[in-house]
Amino acid sequence: MATPDARQLKGLEQLLAAARYAEAESLARALLVRFPEHGFAWSALGAALLRTGRAAQALEPMRIAASLAPHDSRPHHALGNALRSLGHLDEAVASQARAVQIQPSHAKAWFGLANAQRDLGRLDEAVAAYRRSLAEDPNLAKACLNLGNALQELGRFAEAQQSYRRALGIQPDWPAALFNLHSALLCTDEPVAAIACLHQAVSLNPGDPTFRFFLGVLLDHIGQPGAAEPHWRMLESGPAVGRARLDAWRYLKSSARAAAPRLLASSVQTFQLAVHAAAREGLVLEFGVRHGKSIRQIAAMVGQPVHGFDSFAGLPEAWHREPKGSYSTQGRIPNVPENVSLHVGWFDHTLPRFLIEHPGGVRLLNIDCDIYSSTKTVLDLLAPRIMPGSVIVFDEYIGNEFWRQDEFKAFQEAVDEHGWQYEYLGYSFATKQVVVRILAT
Repeated sequence: MATPDARQLKGLEQLLAAARYAEAESLARALLVRFPEHGFAWSALGAALLRTGRAAQALEPMRIAASLAPHDSRPHHALGNALRSLGHLDEAVASQARAVQIQPSHAKAWFGLANAQRDLGRLDEAVAAYRRSLAEDPNLAKACLNLGNALQELGRFAEAQQSYRRALGIQPDWPAALFNLHSALLCTDEPVAAIACLHQAVSLNPGDPTFRFFLGVLLDHIGQPGAAEPHWRMLESGPAVGRARLDAWRYLKSSARAAAPRLLASSVQTFQLAVHAAAREGLVLEFGVRHGKSIRQIAAMVGQPVHGFDSFAGLPEAWHREPKGSYSTQGRIPNVPENVSLHVGWFDHTLPRFLIEHPGGVRLLNIDCDIYSSTKTVLDLLAPRIMPGSVIVFDEYIGNEFWRQDEFKAFQEAVDEHGWQYEYLGYSFATKQVVVRILAT
Protein backbone atom coordinates (compact mmCIF):
# COMPACT_ATOMS: atom_id res chain seq x y z
CA MET A 1 0.00 0.00 0.00
CA ALA A 2 1.37 3.41 -1.00
CA THR A 3 1.96 5.81 1.89
CA PRO A 4 2.91 9.48 2.27
CA ASP A 5 6.59 10.15 2.72
CA ALA A 6 7.95 10.64 6.23
CA ARG A 7 8.44 14.39 5.73
CA GLN A 8 4.72 14.92 4.96
CA LEU A 9 3.65 12.89 7.99
CA LYS A 10 6.06 14.77 10.23
CA GLY A 11 4.71 18.05 8.91
CA LEU A 12 1.16 16.94 9.68
CA GLU A 13 2.15 16.03 13.23
CA GLN A 14 3.85 19.39 13.69
CA LEU A 15 0.81 21.33 12.46
CA LEU A 16 -1.42 19.56 14.97
CA ALA A 17 1.09 20.07 17.78
CA ALA A 18 1.26 23.79 16.95
CA ALA A 19 -2.56 24.07 16.94
CA ARG A 20 -2.52 25.11 13.27
CA TYR A 21 -5.65 23.11 12.67
CA ALA A 22 -6.84 24.70 9.43
CA GLU A 23 -3.51 23.91 7.79
CA ALA A 24 -3.52 20.40 9.26
CA GLU A 25 -7.01 19.80 7.88
CA SER A 26 -5.96 20.97 4.41
CA LEU A 27 -2.85 18.80 4.38
CA ALA A 28 -4.72 15.74 5.69
CA ARG A 29 -7.40 16.11 3.00
CA ALA A 30 -4.74 16.48 0.32
CA LEU A 31 -2.96 13.36 1.51
CA LEU A 32 -6.20 11.37 1.60
CA VAL A 33 -6.88 12.15 -2.06
CA ARG A 34 -3.67 10.28 -2.89
CA PHE A 35 -3.61 7.81 0.01
CA PRO A 36 -7.27 7.06 0.93
CA GLU A 37 -6.37 4.13 3.19
CA HIS A 38 -3.78 5.87 5.30
CA GLY A 39 -4.96 5.66 8.90
CA PHE A 40 -2.90 8.50 10.33
CA ALA A 41 -4.17 10.96 7.71
CA TRP A 42 -7.75 10.06 8.64
CA SER A 43 -6.91 10.37 12.34
CA ALA A 44 -5.26 13.75 11.79
CA LEU A 45 -8.27 15.00 9.84
CA GLY A 46 -10.55 13.90 12.68
CA ALA A 47 -8.31 15.60 15.25
CA ALA A 48 -8.32 18.88 13.29
CA LEU A 49 -12.11 18.80 13.00
CA LEU A 50 -12.56 17.94 16.69
CA ARG A 51 -10.27 20.72 17.88
CA THR A 52 -12.06 23.30 15.77
CA GLY A 53 -15.46 22.51 17.30
CA ARG A 54 -16.71 20.09 14.66
CA ALA A 55 -16.99 16.93 16.72
CA ALA A 56 -19.90 15.49 14.72
CA GLN A 57 -17.91 15.83 11.49
CA ALA A 58 -14.87 14.32 13.18
CA LEU A 59 -16.59 11.02 13.91
CA GLU A 60 -16.49 9.57 10.39
CA PRO A 61 -12.75 10.10 9.78
CA MET A 62 -12.00 8.86 13.28
CA ARG A 63 -14.08 5.72 12.76
CA ILE A 64 -12.27 5.10 9.48
CA ALA A 65 -8.89 5.57 11.19
CA ALA A 66 -9.85 3.06 13.90
CA SER A 67 -11.03 0.52 11.33
CA LEU A 68 -7.80 0.89 9.33
CA ALA A 69 -5.68 0.38 12.46
CA PRO A 70 -7.54 -2.20 14.57
CA HIS A 71 -4.44 -2.97 16.62
CA ASP A 72 -3.39 0.63 17.32
CA SER A 73 -4.82 2.07 20.53
CA ARG A 74 -4.39 5.71 19.48
CA PRO A 75 -7.26 6.04 16.96
CA HIS A 76 -9.62 4.20 19.30
CA HIS A 77 -8.68 6.61 22.09
CA ALA A 78 -9.20 9.63 19.82
CA LEU A 79 -12.56 8.27 18.68
CA GLY A 80 -13.58 7.77 22.31
CA ASN A 81 -12.79 11.41 23.09
CA ALA A 82 -14.90 12.58 20.14
CA LEU A 83 -17.81 10.35 21.13
CA ARG A 84 -17.69 11.67 24.70
CA SER A 85 -17.72 15.28 23.48
CA LEU A 86 -20.97 14.49 21.64
CA GLY A 87 -22.54 12.76 24.65
CA HIS A 88 -22.35 9.25 23.15
CA LEU A 89 -21.05 7.92 26.43
CA ASP A 90 -21.63 4.18 26.07
CA GLU A 91 -19.82 4.21 22.73
CA ALA A 92 -17.07 6.33 24.25
CA VAL A 93 -16.58 3.78 27.02
CA ALA A 94 -16.44 0.97 24.46
CA SER A 95 -13.90 2.79 22.30
CA GLN A 96 -11.62 3.66 25.22
CA ALA A 97 -11.95 0.13 26.58
CA ARG A 98 -10.81 -1.17 23.18
CA ALA A 99 -7.83 1.22 23.32
CA VAL A 100 -6.64 -0.06 26.71
CA GLN A 101 -7.27 -3.65 25.66
CA ILE A 102 -4.91 -3.10 22.72
CA GLN A 103 -2.34 -1.22 24.80
CA PRO A 104 -2.78 -1.69 28.57
CA SER A 105 -0.03 0.88 29.25
CA HIS A 106 -1.86 3.70 27.39
CA ALA A 107 -2.32 6.13 30.28
CA LYS A 108 -4.38 8.69 28.36
CA ALA A 109 -6.78 6.01 27.16
CA TRP A 110 -7.35 4.90 30.76
CA PHE A 111 -7.95 8.58 31.55
CA GLY A 112 -10.45 8.85 28.68
CA LEU A 113 -12.20 5.69 29.85
CA ALA A 114 -12.46 7.09 33.38
CA ASN A 115 -13.89 10.39 32.13
CA ALA A 116 -16.66 8.65 30.18
CA GLN A 117 -17.45 6.34 33.09
CA ARG A 118 -17.66 9.32 35.44
CA ASP A 119 -20.03 11.12 33.06
CA LEU A 120 -22.26 8.04 33.19
CA GLY A 121 -22.20 8.11 36.99
CA ARG A 122 -20.14 4.92 37.24
CA LEU A 123 -17.96 6.50 39.88
CA ASP A 124 -16.33 3.43 41.37
CA GLU A 125 -15.30 2.23 37.91
CA ALA A 126 -14.05 5.72 37.08
CA VAL A 127 -11.91 5.83 40.23
CA ALA A 128 -10.31 2.51 39.30
CA ALA A 129 -9.59 3.71 35.76
CA TYR A 130 -8.10 7.01 36.98
CA ARG A 131 -5.85 5.09 39.33
CA ARG A 132 -4.74 2.81 36.49
CA SER A 133 -4.02 5.88 34.36
CA LEU A 134 -1.79 7.25 37.10
CA ALA A 135 -0.10 3.89 37.56
CA GLU A 136 0.91 4.09 33.90
CA ASP A 137 1.83 7.79 34.02
CA PRO A 138 2.31 9.15 37.56
CA ASN A 139 2.74 12.68 36.19
CA LEU A 140 -0.64 12.93 34.49
CA ALA A 141 -1.91 15.89 36.53
CA LYS A 142 -5.35 15.95 34.90
CA ALA A 143 -5.94 12.39 36.06
CA CYS A 144 -5.14 13.45 39.64
CA LEU A 145 -7.61 16.34 39.34
CA ASN A 146 -10.43 14.24 37.90
CA LEU A 147 -9.77 11.41 40.33
CA GLY A 148 -10.25 13.95 43.11
CA ASN A 149 -13.52 15.05 41.53
CA ALA A 150 -14.83 11.47 41.36
CA LEU A 151 -13.78 10.77 44.96
CA GLN A 152 -15.51 13.95 46.10
CA GLU A 153 -18.71 12.88 44.31
CA LEU A 154 -18.48 9.59 46.23
CA GLY A 155 -18.16 11.48 49.52
CA ARG A 156 -14.54 10.35 50.02
CA PHE A 157 -13.36 13.84 50.83
CA ALA A 158 -10.03 13.10 52.51
CA GLU A 159 -8.94 10.98 49.54
CA ALA A 160 -10.09 13.73 47.19
CA GLN A 161 -7.88 16.22 49.04
CA GLN A 162 -4.91 13.88 48.64
CA SER A 163 -5.54 13.61 44.91
CA TYR A 164 -5.78 17.38 44.45
CA ARG A 165 -2.57 17.85 46.43
CA ARG A 166 -0.89 15.28 44.21
CA ALA A 167 -2.02 17.28 41.18
CA LEU A 168 -0.49 20.40 42.74
CA GLY A 169 2.72 18.50 43.42
CA ILE A 170 2.96 17.88 39.67
CA GLN A 171 1.72 21.33 38.63
CA PRO A 172 2.14 23.68 41.61
CA ASP A 173 0.64 26.84 40.15
CA TRP A 174 -2.62 25.30 38.92
CA PRO A 175 -5.62 27.44 39.90
CA ALA A 176 -8.17 24.73 39.01
CA ALA A 177 -6.57 22.25 41.41
CA LEU A 178 -6.47 24.87 44.16
CA PHE A 179 -10.12 25.69 43.56
CA ASN A 180 -11.18 22.03 43.73
CA LEU A 181 -9.05 21.48 46.82
CA HIS A 182 -10.85 24.36 48.52
CA SER A 183 -14.15 22.59 47.86
CA ALA A 184 -12.94 19.29 49.33
CA LEU A 185 -11.60 21.12 52.38
CA LEU A 186 -14.98 22.70 52.98
CA CYS A 187 -16.50 19.22 52.91
CA THR A 188 -14.33 18.33 55.93
CA ASP A 189 -15.09 21.64 57.66
CA GLU A 190 -11.74 23.33 57.10
CA PRO A 191 -12.73 26.86 56.02
CA VAL A 192 -9.40 28.50 56.92
CA ALA A 193 -7.47 26.12 54.68
CA ALA A 194 -10.12 26.51 51.97
CA ILE A 195 -9.74 30.31 52.09
CA ALA A 196 -5.97 29.94 51.77
CA CYS A 197 -6.45 27.87 48.61
CA LEU A 198 -8.76 30.49 47.12
CA HIS A 199 -6.38 33.33 47.98
CA GLN A 200 -3.64 31.47 46.13
CA ALA A 201 -5.91 30.82 43.14
CA VAL A 202 -6.83 34.51 42.99
CA SER A 203 -3.17 35.52 43.20
CA LEU A 204 -2.41 33.25 40.23
CA ASN A 205 -5.39 34.46 38.21
CA PRO A 206 -6.66 37.74 39.69
CA GLY A 207 -9.09 38.38 36.85
CA ASP A 208 -11.06 35.16 37.28
CA PRO A 209 -14.55 36.07 38.54
CA THR A 210 -15.30 32.54 39.76
CA PHE A 211 -12.35 32.47 42.14
CA ARG A 212 -13.23 35.96 43.35
CA PHE A 213 -16.86 35.06 43.94
CA PHE A 214 -16.21 31.89 45.91
CA LEU A 215 -13.58 33.62 48.02
CA GLY A 216 -15.98 36.49 48.71
CA VAL A 217 -18.78 34.11 49.70
CA LEU A 218 -16.55 32.19 52.08
CA LEU A 219 -15.17 35.32 53.71
CA ASP A 220 -18.67 36.76 54.07
CA HIS A 221 -19.99 33.44 55.38
CA ILE A 222 -17.43 33.27 58.20
CA GLY A 223 -18.16 36.86 59.26
CA GLN A 224 -15.59 38.91 57.35
CA PRO A 225 -17.78 41.02 55.03
CA GLY A 226 -15.17 43.76 54.83
CA ALA A 227 -12.63 41.32 53.40
CA ALA A 228 -15.22 40.23 50.82
CA GLU A 229 -15.93 43.76 49.56
CA PRO A 230 -12.98 44.09 47.11
CA HIS A 231 -14.14 40.91 45.41
CA TRP A 232 -17.74 42.15 45.25
CA ARG A 233 -16.58 45.40 43.62
CA MET A 234 -14.77 43.49 40.90
CA LEU A 235 -17.83 41.32 40.25
CA GLU A 236 -20.16 44.30 40.06
CA SER A 237 -18.19 45.69 37.12
CA GLY A 238 -17.56 42.33 35.47
CA PRO A 239 -19.42 39.74 33.36
CA ALA A 240 -23.14 39.16 33.79
CA VAL A 241 -22.77 35.72 35.37
CA GLY A 242 -20.63 37.19 38.17
CA ARG A 243 -23.24 39.86 38.87
CA ALA A 244 -25.96 37.20 38.87
CA ARG A 245 -24.06 35.08 41.38
CA LEU A 246 -23.58 38.08 43.62
CA ASP A 247 -27.29 38.84 43.35
CA ALA A 248 -28.08 35.26 44.41
CA TRP A 249 -25.69 35.48 47.38
CA ARG A 250 -27.26 38.70 48.59
CA TYR A 251 -30.71 37.18 48.19
CA LEU A 252 -29.77 34.15 50.28
CA LYS A 253 -28.30 36.34 53.01
CA SER A 254 -31.41 38.48 53.15
CA SER A 255 -33.66 35.39 53.25
CA ALA A 256 -31.91 33.66 56.14
CA ARG A 257 -33.98 33.04 59.25
CA ALA A 258 -32.57 32.74 62.78
CA ALA A 259 -30.23 29.94 61.75
CA ALA A 260 -28.13 30.70 58.67
CA PRO A 261 -28.30 28.06 55.92
CA ARG A 262 -25.41 25.64 55.86
CA LEU A 263 -22.69 26.24 53.27
CA LEU A 264 -22.28 23.06 51.21
CA ALA A 265 -19.60 22.10 48.72
CA SER A 266 -20.76 18.83 47.13
CA SER A 267 -23.92 17.08 46.01
CA VAL A 268 -23.26 14.28 48.53
CA GLN A 269 -23.36 16.82 51.37
CA THR A 270 -26.50 18.35 49.90
CA PHE A 271 -28.38 15.07 49.79
CA GLN A 272 -27.14 14.02 53.23
CA LEU A 273 -28.52 17.23 54.69
CA ALA A 274 -31.79 16.89 52.79
CA VAL A 275 -32.38 13.25 53.76
CA HIS A 276 -31.59 13.94 57.42
CA ALA A 277 -34.00 16.89 57.45
CA ALA A 278 -36.77 14.95 55.67
CA ALA A 279 -38.01 13.24 58.83
CA ARG A 280 -41.65 12.77 57.79
CA GLU A 281 -42.86 9.69 55.94
CA GLY A 282 -43.81 10.01 52.31
CA LEU A 283 -42.75 9.75 48.71
CA VAL A 284 -39.17 10.25 47.52
CA LEU A 285 -39.15 11.64 43.99
CA GLU A 286 -36.61 12.95 41.48
CA PHE A 287 -37.38 14.94 38.34
CA GLY A 288 -34.49 14.97 35.87
CA VAL A 289 -32.61 11.67 36.13
CA ARG A 290 -30.37 11.75 33.06
CA HIS A 291 -27.48 9.31 33.74
CA GLY A 292 -28.74 8.48 37.23
CA LYS A 293 -25.88 9.86 39.30
CA SER A 294 -27.99 11.78 41.83
CA ILE A 295 -30.78 9.22 42.08
CA ARG A 296 -28.22 6.57 42.99
CA GLN A 297 -26.87 8.85 45.72
CA ILE A 298 -30.36 9.46 47.10
CA ALA A 299 -31.38 5.80 46.87
CA ALA A 300 -28.39 4.77 48.97
CA MET A 301 -29.42 7.18 51.75
CA VAL A 302 -33.20 7.03 52.12
CA GLY A 303 -33.91 3.36 52.87
CA GLN A 304 -37.15 3.28 50.85
CA PRO A 305 -38.45 3.22 47.26
CA VAL A 306 -37.41 6.14 45.07
CA HIS A 307 -39.19 7.23 41.88
CA GLY A 308 -37.37 8.98 39.06
CA PHE A 309 -39.00 10.86 36.19
CA ASP A 310 -37.32 11.75 32.90
CA SER A 311 -38.02 11.71 29.18
CA PHE A 312 -34.34 10.91 28.50
CA ALA A 313 -34.82 13.07 25.40
CA GLY A 314 -33.25 16.22 26.82
CA LEU A 315 -34.76 19.64 27.37
CA PRO A 316 -38.31 19.97 26.00
CA GLU A 317 -37.57 23.55 24.95
CA ALA A 318 -34.63 25.91 24.67
CA TRP A 319 -33.13 27.01 27.99
CA HIS A 320 -31.51 30.40 27.47
CA ARG A 321 -28.38 29.48 25.46
CA GLU A 322 -29.01 25.72 25.58
CA PRO A 323 -31.01 24.41 22.60
CA LYS A 324 -33.99 22.11 22.82
CA GLY A 325 -32.83 18.52 23.30
CA SER A 326 -29.72 19.41 25.33
CA TYR A 327 -28.80 16.85 28.01
CA SER A 328 -30.42 14.00 26.09
CA THR A 329 -29.18 10.49 26.76
CA GLN A 330 -30.24 9.50 23.23
CA GLY A 331 -32.94 7.40 24.87
CA ARG A 332 -30.53 5.42 27.01
CA ILE A 333 -32.11 4.43 30.33
CA PRO A 334 -29.52 4.30 33.12
CA ASN A 335 -28.94 1.34 35.40
CA VAL A 336 -30.34 2.13 38.84
CA PRO A 337 -30.52 0.37 42.23
CA GLU A 338 -33.31 -2.08 43.03
CA ASN A 339 -35.20 0.46 45.15
CA VAL A 340 -35.47 2.91 42.22
CA SER A 341 -38.33 2.91 39.70
CA LEU A 342 -38.05 5.03 36.57
CA HIS A 343 -41.04 6.65 34.84
CA VAL A 344 -40.14 7.48 31.26
CA GLY A 345 -41.83 10.37 29.48
CA TRP A 346 -42.69 14.04 29.87
CA PHE A 347 -43.64 15.06 33.39
CA ASP A 348 -47.15 16.21 32.49
CA HIS A 349 -47.89 12.71 31.16
CA THR A 350 -46.17 10.46 33.68
CA LEU A 351 -46.74 12.30 36.97
CA PRO A 352 -50.58 12.45 36.91
CA ARG A 353 -50.77 8.69 36.32
CA PHE A 354 -48.24 8.08 39.07
CA LEU A 355 -50.17 10.16 41.60
CA ILE A 356 -53.35 8.21 40.97
CA GLU A 357 -51.56 5.01 41.93
CA HIS A 358 -49.40 6.37 44.78
CA PRO A 359 -51.15 8.15 47.67
CA GLY A 360 -49.46 10.12 50.41
CA GLY A 361 -47.43 13.26 50.84
CA VAL A 362 -43.91 14.10 49.72
CA ARG A 363 -41.01 13.31 51.99
CA LEU A 364 -38.15 14.35 49.68
CA LEU A 365 -38.26 15.94 46.24
CA ASN A 366 -35.19 16.45 44.05
CA ILE A 367 -35.95 18.89 41.24
CA ASP A 368 -33.32 18.87 38.50
CA CYS A 369 -35.61 20.29 35.83
CA ASP A 370 -33.44 23.30 34.94
CA ILE A 371 -36.18 25.17 33.11
CA TYR A 372 -39.08 27.18 34.53
CA SER A 373 -41.89 25.39 32.69
CA SER A 374 -40.91 21.88 33.78
CA THR A 375 -40.36 22.98 37.38
CA LYS A 376 -43.77 24.69 37.38
CA THR A 377 -45.42 21.54 36.03
CA VAL A 378 -43.94 19.44 38.82
CA LEU A 379 -44.82 21.90 41.60
CA ASP A 380 -48.35 22.46 40.28
CA LEU A 381 -49.07 18.73 40.17
CA LEU A 382 -47.43 17.96 43.51
CA ALA A 383 -48.79 20.98 45.41
CA PRO A 384 -51.53 18.95 47.19
CA ARG A 385 -48.84 16.49 48.34
CA ILE A 386 -46.40 19.11 49.67
CA MET A 387 -46.75 19.02 53.47
CA PRO A 388 -45.07 20.60 56.49
CA GLY A 389 -41.77 18.78 56.76
CA SER A 390 -41.46 18.07 53.04
CA VAL A 391 -37.91 18.79 51.84
CA ILE A 392 -37.13 19.99 48.33
CA VAL A 393 -33.70 20.05 46.71
CA PHE A 394 -33.43 22.35 43.71
CA ASP A 395 -30.49 21.59 41.45
CA GLU A 396 -30.26 24.77 39.34
CA TYR A 397 -31.58 27.33 41.80
CA ILE A 398 -28.57 29.65 42.14
CA GLY A 399 -25.34 30.36 40.34
CA ASN A 400 -26.65 30.73 36.80
CA GLU A 401 -26.84 34.01 34.93
CA PHE A 402 -30.63 33.68 34.62
CA TRP A 403 -31.31 32.05 37.99
CA ARG A 404 -34.27 34.30 38.80
CA GLN A 405 -36.10 33.09 35.67
CA ASP A 406 -35.92 29.33 36.20
CA GLU A 407 -36.42 27.01 39.20
CA PHE A 408 -36.35 29.97 41.59
CA LYS A 409 -39.22 31.68 39.75
CA ALA A 410 -41.35 28.54 39.64
CA PHE A 411 -40.89 27.91 43.36
CA GLN A 412 -41.61 31.49 44.40
CA GLU A 413 -44.80 31.46 42.33
CA ALA A 414 -45.86 28.23 44.03
CA VAL A 415 -45.10 29.75 47.44
CA ASP A 416 -47.33 32.73 46.65
CA GLU A 417 -50.13 30.61 45.19
CA HIS A 418 -50.26 28.00 47.96
CA GLY A 419 -49.20 30.07 50.95
CA TRP A 420 -46.23 27.88 51.77
CA GLN A 421 -43.87 28.95 54.52
CA TYR A 422 -40.35 27.61 54.12
CA GLU A 423 -36.73 27.90 55.17
CA TYR A 424 -33.44 27.40 53.39
CA LEU A 425 -31.41 24.69 55.13
CA GLY A 426 -28.37 24.77 52.89
CA TYR A 427 -26.93 26.07 49.66
CA SER A 428 -24.03 25.30 47.36
CA PHE A 429 -22.75 27.59 44.66
CA ALA A 430 -20.39 24.77 43.67
CA THR A 431 -23.34 22.57 42.63
CA LYS A 432 -25.98 25.36 42.29
CA GLN A 433 -28.24 23.50 44.72
CA VAL A 434 -30.36 24.68 47.62
CA VAL A 435 -32.18 22.63 50.23
CA VAL A 436 -35.63 23.91 51.24
CA ARG A 437 -37.87 22.66 54.05
CA ILE A 438 -41.57 23.44 54.01
CA LEU A 439 -42.71 24.73 57.40
CA ALA A 440 -46.42 25.31 56.81
CA THR A 441 -48.95 24.96 53.99
